[in-house]
Amino acid sequence: MFNLRSFIGLQNVISRFPTSQHLRLTCPQFSTVQPQSEYKISDEDITRLKRKFSSPRNIISNFYNQVERTQNIKSGCHFGFNKNNKNQWTCKLSVQWPNSIVFSSVATTKVKAGEIVSLNAIQWLQDMEKLDHSGKPLLVSNKQRIDIASSPIASIDVSEQNVKLISNLVQKYNQEIKPLINKGKPVLIEDDQTNEDELNFVLPSFTHFDYVNRNEYLYKNSTQTLNKLVQLPIDKYALDILNMIENNQVTIIKGEPGCGKSTRVPNFIMKKYSQERKGSECNIYVTQPRRISALTLANRVAEERSEELGNVVGFQVRLKQILPRKPGTIVFASSGILLQKLQADPGLKEFSHVIIDEAHEQDINTELLLMLTKNALQLNDKLKLIIMSATLNAEHFQNYYGHSASTIEIPGFTHPVKTHFLSNKLAKEWGIYDTTVEENGKPYWNPQLVANVIKWIHSNKSPGAILCFVSGWQDIIDVNKLLQKRPHNFDIMFAHSKLTPEKQIEIMNPASNGRRKVVLATNIAETSITINDVVYVVDTGMQNISSWNAEKGIKLLDRCWVSQANAKQRRGRAGRTQPGECYHLYTLDRFNNCSEYPTPEIQLTPLEHTIINLKIHSQDKAKVVLSKLLNSPSIETIDIAVSELQLLGALDREEKLTALGKRIAAFPFDPCLSKALVNSVFLKCLDSTLTIITYLSSNVNIFKETTAADSRIIKKNYSSCSDHLAVAKIFSEWNSTNNHYNNDSNSSLSRNNLILIYKLKNLFIQHLYNSMLVEDKDINDINSEKSLDQLIPAVLLSGFGNLVFRRSFMRRNGRLDYTFINDAGIKVVHHSESVNYNKDKENELLTYFREGRSLDHDAVMLNKSSYVPPIFAVLFFNGQASFKHDGHNNCLIYIQNGKRVNISCSKGDWETLLLLRNIIRSFIDFLMETYGHHETNDQSLDEIMNFRDSLCSVLCKLVEK
Repeated sequence: MFNLRSFIGLQNVISRFPTSQHLRLTCPQFSTVQPQSEYKISDEDITRLKRKFSSPRNIISNFYNQVERTQNIKSGCHFGFNKNNKNQWTCKLSVQWPNSIVFSSVATTKVKAGEIVSLNAIQWLQDMEKLDHSGKPLLVSNKQRIDIASSPIASIDVSEQNVKLISNLVQKYNQEIKPLINKGKPVLIEDDQTNEDELNFVLPSFTHFDYVNRNEYLYKNSTQTLNKLVQLPIDKYALDILNMIENNQVTIIKGEPGCGKSTRVPNFIMKKYSQERKGSECNIYVTQPRRISALTLANRVAEERSEELGNVVGFQVRLKQILPRKPGTIVFASSGILLQKLQADPGLKEFSHVIIDEAHEQDINTELLLMLTKNALQLNDKLKLIIMSATLNAEHFQNYYGHSASTIEIPGFTHPVKTHFLSNKLAKEWGIYDTTVEENGKPYWNPQLVANVIKWIHSNKSPGAILCFVSGWQDIIDVNKLLQKRPHNFDIMFAHSKLTPEKQIEIMNPASNGRRKVVLATNIAETSITINDVVYVVDTGMQNISSWNAEKGIKLLDRCWVSQANAKQRRGRAGRTQPGECYHLYTLDRFNNCSEYPTPEIQLTPLEHTIINLKIHSQDKAKVVLSKLLNSPSIETIDIAVSELQLLGALDREEKLTALGKRIAAFPFDPCLSKALVNSVFLKCLDSTLTIITYLSSNVNIFKETTAADSRIIKKNYSSCSDHLAVAKIFSEWNSTNNHYNNDSNSSLSRNNLILIYKLKNLFIQHLYNSMLVEDKDINDINSEKSLDQLIPAVLLSGFGNLVFRRSFMRRNGRLDYTFINDAGIKVVHHSESVNYNKDKENELLTYFREGRSLDHDAVMLNKSSYVPPIFAVLFFNGQASFKHDGHNNCLIYIQNGKRVNISCSKGDWETLLLLRNIIRSFIDFLMETYGHHETNDQSLDEIMNFRDSLCSVLCKLVEK
């Protein structure tokens, strides 16, 4: 089967030639025509193109100027004009690239004749995929797109021995296994098991006396708490809030920073129930966007109640929890935990009240919670929902929930905060003479400015901690290095999502005697966290925003300006417990040009994982479900995500969950990672793949205090061509030596992050168990089976679906050089920490997860990649594979995913590989539907698993060196 897009383009080219002309098609080109053939398009096409392109001759001239520069062609095109006896002008345009061809036209003027041939050439180049829809060239340029030639990027030569192995395997499948499969595939059994124990908060059964005793305890306790607390603005509104909650299903509280909403509202509710001697009926679940917020708030509320955690107040975040064991509870949790509870209990019947705090952050989990709790209200009319935020658009939320919602606004109390915006005068005081903060509308990162401001505050201001907001982890490292350069008197702490909760909570500790505390933080510290000793805030005005570029197929991580709402939140951190100062490292004009509110995360990120999650709750089309969100994403983004899930095999054409989709629906990471993990079970490389998937999904660094080059050198000792496999082997070695208990382990490794990966692996095994992919939840069982690491590139590619490949090009000095490009023709740069850095001559094909980062608008950076043997690319790439014969017993294999990668092999090898590819797909589809369900008899199951072992053995031999 031909590449559809290119085949249509070829048809368009053919249809525009007179029938008397003959085409000469030669592989590897998609279309070549005899030199000096003429090409015509219809009058309708001419009219259409005229409307679109006002200067077609300029487009052609500019195009071939670039061709001459980049393709080593001396004369790309030539316009020739003649005037005939009838005073008409004939124009002939001859071009030499990508094929030799002539365009001609006759018109009353020279200009019109040149215009018509140029329009013909534009249409032809678009059919040849050399011009985009707007007339821009798709050519080699140092920083722009690189032409994807149709010549092969790799070749496959299957040895006679391996051909025989494949043939025997195919014969065994057709004669022995296929009949067993065709007897009837069992229907996928729905899993009745609950989620993992550590995520369940279901109170045990109690007797009548238990409830009576608990009510009495809570009643007595309610008369002793909240009386000696510091008064906060929200305390005056306690009765109004309680009446509103009692009379409405939904209450929206817009509380200014410092008003006390996050700590006091749950206690108001609990106190009311307790004083009515029905405290055991009050079970409040409070969600926070971030784990550190849930932890700190739980501790704060327990302290205000003069209780230990685990009595009335508890918390529940990933890998860590302290839960109350009696009725009458207040539990603080991260948003994702409640999403998992909604899968098992859509009506949230175990709770009396659900509070969604910091709703203004508009992260994806909060968006989904708002929609699913809206459904829960219809299923459970006793449930009370409270939405709280400091900067939310209350009217927007009230319209979403309709007549069942009521709103109250609470003024805040913060101590006075003196605000400074960047000026030339201040910059000179700080020792900075370059005050550039913006380039091309984006923030300009100047770590020296930040470090100088912190040092200046330390030297010129009274005691008090400094909280500095930057955009990401690398920025934290940059500033920390500058602060550490000379002897200093700082206790420097970090606040970032990649740190463990234990590390994050350290920012609450006071500074050592005589030293000044400096907290370097991302926007994780903007809300719900009060660091009591902070007096000074340094705000760079920057944040990292992830967005999905569907055209390029990469996830972009860009440094962007914060919204005005974010800036105000940051400023407010300085005045929580005493008067403070805020230094915004950008001008007042820049602040006024920032957006008022942040863009919802759901409009900036790929939707595949979100759609799969929602399929648990609704089988409606994605457009229908996502239209019910408070902030709906674009239809185009939804369509792209659905197409990706269909290509992945998680959704069918009707957007229903497939067998794969049902297996991975509850997995807590991207469906691409989930598919790779599931396939690793079938291809016997689960242990290593689980480490890799855990590593990629947790976004932690296994190294500490190492340069990129040092990290690369360490990884190369474990794998010379796969960052993913290197990490798996490093972890395995660390785990096998029990280094999670050894403080003297390898100083280059981050012990805390390796322990986090270990804990997450244990947690994710539970998901595999719930999906019936493993028989035991014990991680040691998985470690005991040897992982076939040779097959890791195959399972990663089957999930990731991403390929970048090597392309050769000629430099101006005549030297042949290489670069990597992705299937959109965009140059790929390997980060210096990758084992594939500077290995362009050695590798042909690499796969990667969404680790692409935008260096600028013209290149993509990969931090982690793995070499893929060409034979695995043919066998495991998603989508369809087809070939073209060149007439000399060679084939060009086209791997299609709306994209094209060409690999050459003999016709016989292609036919052999195609048989194997089809068998692998059929067999994995069968396992996807049946594995773990044991619907076949034991003998049949043994035969099928023996064939699985044979298949894996053959695949390993195909890539043996």
